Amino acid sequence: MLGNYRKIAVVGLASTTHDDAPFEDSSWEKWGLPWDERSWPFLDRYFDIHPLECIREATPSFYCRGYEDRLRDLNPLYMQEAYPDIPNAIKYPLQRVSVLVGDYFNSSVAYMIALAIDEAVDEIGLWGIDMDGPGDEGHCNEYGDQRPNCEYLLGFARARGINIHLPPECPILKFRGEFPLGKVIPDYEHRYGYLRE
Repeated sequence: MLGNYRKIAVVGLASTTHDDAPFEDSSWEKWGLPWDERSWPFLDRYFDIHPLECIREATPSFYCRGYEDRLRDLNPLYMQEAYPDIPNAIKYPLQRVSVLVGDYFNSSVAYMIALAIDEAVDEIGLWGIDMDGPGDEGHCNEYGDQRPNCEYLLGFARARGINIHLPPECPILKFRGEFPLGKVIPDYEHRYGYLRE
């Protein structure tokens, strides 16, 4: 970290920008998902907010073999509870964070962004987070459904003076283009109502 300026890199699973995350840059704290085998060795904080009983019953394609053992090795690890079976688990401060940002959480990423807002960081960056289509690994259309919550929290962060960093390829906080007007379907490249500038 440079001086007192605190930057949080939230790392998700989307291949478009995942590998561009600042894994080797010590000025960024890296927060992410313990089931992301590509980045978990680099993370400073881990988040699995799913209930432990659901983790234990999840299909093998989502949580790998030995996942619960891996959780016991990760620190700090934020979970719903400080589970006795996971002695390093820290109870996520849901009540405190909800009072600040509202009780609207639709993804693990949302919990990370909300905690960063609660901790009054200076900058939040997203890598590996697209939320622009159907999920995989049995998630149905979860990722697309998660986007409004993510964008709400990023807007909340900006209103509090927190800088937001998004890689150019990231579709979060960007307009999607075509908008039908009867038989005319204008392509409003990057802003609703505006043709090419």
